[in-house]
Amino acid sequence: MSRLGQEPDVISLAEILGLVSVTDPVEAILGLCRDRIDRWVGEVGGITTIDGLEDLVARNLHMVFEEIRNDRDFDRIKDVYAVGKRDAVFATMRIKFNDSENPTYGVLIRRQNTTPEDLDRWVAVIDCRGNKLARRFFTRWHEIAHRLTTHADQDYPVYRSEHDPIERLMDEIASQIGFYEPIFGPAFDGAMQGQPKLTFEIVEAIRRSFGDASFQSTLFACHRRLRTPAVYLEASVAHKADDQRDVNQGVGWLFDDLRPVQQLRAVQVVPNQAAQDSGLFIAPNMRIPPSSIIHRLFLDESVMQSSGLDDLGEWEHSGGKRLARRDVWIQARRVKERVIAVVQPVD
Repeated sequence: MSRLGQEPDVISLAEILGLVSVTDPVEAILGLCRDRIDRWVGEVGGITTIDGLEDLVARNLHMVFEEIRNDRDFDRIKDVYAVGKRDAVFATMRIKFNDSENPTYGVLIRRQNTTPEDLDRWVAVIDCRGNKLARRFFTRWHEIAHRLTTHADQDYPVYRSEHDPIERLMDEIASQIGFYEPIFGPAFDGAMQGQPKLTFEIVEAIRRSFGDASFQSTLFACHRRLRTPAVYLEASVAHKADDQRDVNQGVGWLFDDLRPVQQLRAVQVVPNQAAQDSGLFIAPNMRIPPSSIIHRLFLDESVMQSSGLDDLGEWEHSGGKRLARRDVWIQARRVKERVIAVVQPVD
């Protein structure tokens, strides 16, 4: 069971949904969501596009989407819902969406003045301004996940931190149902046919078939479905674990040369199931050596993407231990202050 499955809020939600005494509440909730969607798809004789799936699911959940493309959309939404339909909560949303300290990408609101037959009983408001536009596809499915789990059945909108266990669970649901297997599976298999490795070019080709899906969310879906070992990682400068604890506790250093130095590390590591089964392992927060293609790409701001061979035997744990020698093929891309990469064994 994952750590997320041990969170009290996640266990409580599973119990609310009638999933009592399950081994893994996360998998149980995912299964419940998939079963509901499968049933609706079966009732209409099948769905061939992800946009068609979203329409079908939204109709069954009595929810609609409102998107904020510019500040004028706040006034439009206020006129439609707060003034026209007497739902006052829509008049004050702007404050939350403009909070730079805790950015809000979307919120699901249950309207107060509706009947059970109204198709807009729930309204998902999606912020598509600026950099938030890249998350549009994922945010829409995130709000669908809230509605699927009935966790939005309250009288007021809830704004949580992205690190909240329920929000992390909704992300997990969205990452799977947004790339619905009966649609995504054939697209993935067709793109991978005859290809020995998953590449960013394959991911991009699949992404285009899913309209507004972001590159990174499509990459996660491909990585999860890939039947050969692969590790997704993100690299950025960071302290080793012991030094970071000292920094967090406010430890001081008498001399600057004793102050811990940040190095390029694998700050996020996600192996797929095949990597776990085969023993392909990269520890979180491992130091990435200068010889690695990831390190070279991070330093060279003139290059956005690179690929090549690496030897994991050069990679070092915080304690100084190295991984076993293993040749891997890495494709890496610069994304803002980080480098994202997919690591796959040569053999």
